Amino acid sequence: MKKIFFVLIVALVSQVSFAQLPKIGYVYEDYVMINLKEIKDLQEDVTTKREEFTKQLQAKGDLYQEKYALYQQSLKNITNVTTESLNAALKEVQDLKKAADEYQASAETELQTFIQTRYNDIRSKLDEATKKVAAEKGYKFVFRRNADAANRESTPVLLYANDNGKDNLSDAILIKMGSTPPPKQQVTPPAASTPNKPAPKK
Repeated sequence: MKKIFFVLIVALVSQVSFAQLPKIGYVYEDYVMINLKEIKDLQEDVTTKREEFTKQLQAKGDLYQEKYALYQQSLKNITNVTTESLNAALKEVQDLKKAADEYQASAETELQTFIQTRYNDIRSKLDEATKKVAAEKGYKFVFRRNADAANRESTPVLLYANDNGKDNLSDAILIKMGSTPPPKQQVTPPAASTPNKPAPKK
């Protein structure tokens, strides 16, 4: 009787312990970021801004080249111009060159700030969406399955997973953030090979 009672207690404790095990999920953040609509919108906005900056810089460069050519022409006809006009032309050329250089540096800084601000905002939304999905699906822990260059975290190593993707929260997070996951590719299993028949004995 004691033995049976002990076995029942062990079985009951095992069931309780198993039931109390926390659910653990994971997210492929690189997959989420690549397919996130906000990232695609950011890429389009960056392209538009870069094209506008390039256009403005080209206009400033063309004006500088035009004024510089006129200044060089004035030097060839030095007898027909005054020192004051030459100095004024030289200062104008120098100011145009300085303005173009400053605009280029300012545009690059503005673009980098724009990218970083938008990216940080997307990261915050991704973290918040991860927390919401984890809470809705009852996950106690959620791990990142890939390295993220922004926070320089090392890649976690997963030695074994037998969940058939059911604990992968990546698509759920994409949907939570208003993006559509890409269609899944069907993997065709390789055809079974026919074993070679042994050669007949002589």
